[in-house]
Amino acid sequence: MTDEDERPVSLQDTDTKQLNTVPTPASEPKEIDVHEVSDPFAKDAPNPEELTFTEPEGPTYVAGNQFVDQAPRLGATTLIDLSQVQQELDALEATGEEEEISDFDEANAASRMLRGSMWMTIGSLASRFLGAIYIIPWVAMIGNVYFNQANSLYAQGYQIYGVALMVATAGLPNVVARLVAEYSAKKEFTTVKQVLRQSLLLGGAMGFAAAAFLYLFAGLLSQGDPNVVLVIRSLSAAVLVIPILAMLRGFLQGYEMMGPSALSQFIEQVVRVIYMLALTYWIMVVNQGSWVDATVQSTFAAFWGALAGIVVLIYCIFRRRDFFKRQEEQSTQVEDVDTRQLMLRMARQSVPVILGGSAIALVQLIDQYTFGNIMRTFTSFGTLDIQTMYAQFAFNSNKLVMLTVSLAVGLAETALPLLARARETGDREVISDRITYAMKLLSFVMVPAALGMAVIAQPLYLLFYNTNDLHNGTLILQYASITSIVLGLYMVVLALYQGLGRLRETVLLLGIIIFAKLALQVPLTLWFAGMGPLMSTAIAFAIGIYLALRRLSRDYEIDWEPFNKSLVIILFWSLIMFAVTLPLSMMLSGVLGTGKLMQLIIIIIVGGVGAAIYGIAALKTPLAVDVLGPRAERLAKKLPF
Repeated sequence: MTDEDERPVSLQDTDTKQLNTVPTPASEPKEIDVHEVSDPFAKDAPNPEELTFTEPEGPTYVAGNQFVDQAPRLGATTLIDLSQVQQELDALEATGEEEEISDFDEANAASRMLRGSMWMTIGSLASRFLGAIYIIPWVAMIGNVYFNQANSLYAQGYQIYGVALMVATAGLPNVVARLVAEYSAKKEFTTVKQVLRQSLLLGGAMGFAAAAFLYLFAGLLSQGDPNVVLVIRSLSAAVLVIPILAMLRGFLQGYEMMGPSALSQFIEQVVRVIYMLALTYWIMVVNQGSWVDATVQSTFAAFWGALAGIVVLIYCIFRRRDFFKRQEEQSTQVEDVDTRQLMLRMARQSVPVILGGSAIALVQLIDQYTFGNIMRTFTSFGTLDIQTMYAQFAFNSNKLVMLTVSLAVGLAETALPLLARARETGDREVISDRITYAMKLLSFVMVPAALGMAVIAQPLYLLFYNTNDLHNGTLILQYASITSIVLGLYMVVLALYQGLGRLRETVLLLGIIIFAKLALQVPLTLWFAGMGPLMSTAIAFAIGIYLALRRLSRDYEIDWEPFNKSLVIILFWSLIMFAVTLPLSMMLSGVLGTGKLMQLIIIIIVGGVGAAIYGIAALKTPLAVDVLGPRAERLAKKLPF
């Protein structure tokens, strides 16, 4: 049997090949764009055999004889028949063109990583943006007198909450994503269901234990501050339910369904912000109450946001019930699952994952428990000054910098299951290519974003906060913006190690970072005050990242030359953008004044100019095509110059 180009087609006795032996009618096939199918499970949906394959726009993964593509709309799933693609691959196998097959797989993997990163980045960035933009009305209601104290209180509670949350989830969402990706690739859907069931049970139990610990030991954790006790106890409710939310996200991400996770992040943040602003308005404006009560209710809002996120994910899973039913029908389970062994495996893998994933939270906790003591012991600063400095770097700048770090979080959550699947093949060249592509994509987005935030640091600070501490606040935000590249890089490197199953090495990486942080904390804090903790954090993570990448380069023989060439282009055009927009931002700030509306106008103008410079430069050079693929080439042709 041959295809239309007279190339031989394999007739091996597999389910996929049998589909290819069905005689093709003489008439021309009906051309249907699968991305226009709004609901593939509707009664009037076209027959999959009538569809002709078009280039997938990822993220995609193989499920039986179909691609599962989430491109049409947020959270939507379209089934695309693979028979025509399989014919092409069979023909390539018969003619020995293995390199073309590899190119097809790599292009598809890159497309999946790009699209998956887009979904997770949109969700993470949107939720982070809401988590930052609420500050404007929140600070206005709290008042200029108490806003730094409220921010300091909020930050102290959230640092402890972040570590407790890491313990409560125990790194299980990433473990769940890897296990789901692994077992779904083997078509062992019964095991996949067991992974979900056991993760929910384990997460629920650990959430209860962590919440109880926070509530009972809040006094000890607060260092004697009664206000911090109230905040910690309010956050214990969120710790109780968030592990369930995290496990559901891990399950869907294991199937590379990034849309529902992105949507749940956004809805979670919307509900949280609505609750905290409504209660703050009721306490501070209507009842003229205490800023402490308003802060406590603002932190308690995390509980309601988490509940909303769980509802969204359950709804998304329910909508995909037909897909999961098909998965179950195609399951090739060969033996019963040992539930006890599965739980032990998950717990064993989760310990290094939690330690590696908690690095950023742990170094921030070190800042919380050491900064005040260092400043009180070795300097003459008063308590209010120390609280103000702590709020500037731990809350004010951190809130805004996390907007850029969220870009890396989205990429990391997408890269992990893709690398887990690549590891199953044992192909070191494929693993090497995916590592360098992940690093290239991170650099393409993070470097200009970080430099851009440094440019608009002053209008950003004025927009969200006030002029009382503008000079120091702006300097700290500028430095934090640059160092966000290091934190984003750590998130991706951690995901690479986890996806490759090198979990114990992430614990060693954490140890190196913590040791370096502790060694540098005292001298840098004494020399640079509020900027010192940021410097010690950046240097500590840079040391760990360098050692981690050197190990990966050695073990997988990574060729960094193509990445280095792309990085030079990225740095060049990012610095050009920085050099043009910084004077523009300073000029507009001097002309338009310090009003919040004026700051928003400055941000829009400068941000637009910077995005135009970098975007056009990327499209007019091979950079965008190298990172984004053919889509960038098509977009470049539409430019009028």
